[in-house]
Amino acid sequence: MTGESESYRKESVSQRASEETTEGLPIGKGREIVIGWLLFALYALASFALLYGLDRQVVTPFTRGIALLTKALLGIVGIPAQVTGMVVATPTFSVAIQNGCNAIYETALFVSAVLSFPATWRERAWGALLGFVALYLINLIRVLSLIYVGSHFRQYFQLTHIYVWQSLFIAFALGLWILWAGKLVQSARS
Repeated sequence: MTGESESYRKESVSQRASEETTEGLPIGKGREIVIGWLLFALYALASFALLYGLDRQVVTPFTRGIALLTKALLGIVGIPAQVTGMVVATPTFSVAIQNGCNAIYETALFVSAVLSFPATWRERAWGALLGFVALYLINLIRVLSLIYVGSHFRQYFQLTHIYVWQSLFIAFALGLWILWAGKLVQSARS
């Protein structure tokens, strides 16, 4: 699906809603949904394979960048920190930012969902870019808050790290995609 025009997107989102239905779905809608899911799976597998293959060239520097930015932000608020590899250490606590904690794979899933949505390539590019930035910032807040929790409420670190932030991050990413896709659907209907 390359080079879709604005009229195609409007047609694919709003005009098909008035077509005859079979089993509750507009004719062709079931096929479009299957194609969307297949594209999502293809994009997700391709991005995961790419990130896995480029771990040293992309993922490790990306993760180290999060660690260095975390150190810089801690320094701004007067908390001394050191970075060794991908470990951020303060006088009272340290965190190791690993795969799964760097949000790069979660961001790849988000971008895969954006790319598989029936929108123009320009809308997809903006959605992917804005989503990447938003998820990066949320993950940075996550790392900083985990350092805070580990420093002041160590007994709650694992709970916050594994259950609270995992759930919040997934909810944020899903909500961000729903917001983006909803805006496109709404603009197509107007």
